[in-house]
Amino acid sequence: SNTSPLSGKKKYMAPKGGMFEYVATPHYFFELVAWMGIAMASNQLTAYLNFISMTCYLMARSYNQNQWNMKKFEEKEWPSSRMNMIPFLF
Repeated sequence: SNTSPLSGKKKYMAPKGGMFEYVATPHYFFELVAWMGIAMASNQLTAYLNFISMTCYLMARSYNQNQWNMKKFEEKEWPSSRMNMIPFLF
């Protein structure tokens, strides 16, 4: 968010560019890629379970973030067709 020095009010701006053109939370997607890499490298059950729990947690957060963005921004700034976290899927 930006704060105008004249008004003191916050103005939220929709993120643009890169993966933000496709999903609301690309950073969550890449966090899951990292967790999957850790699970595969360690090949431990607890690492895979952690990946599953993080997937569930971040999917819920990304859904809520996308809903908030749709309410906060106009359709041209934040299209309702934008996915939550995984491009073209979710």
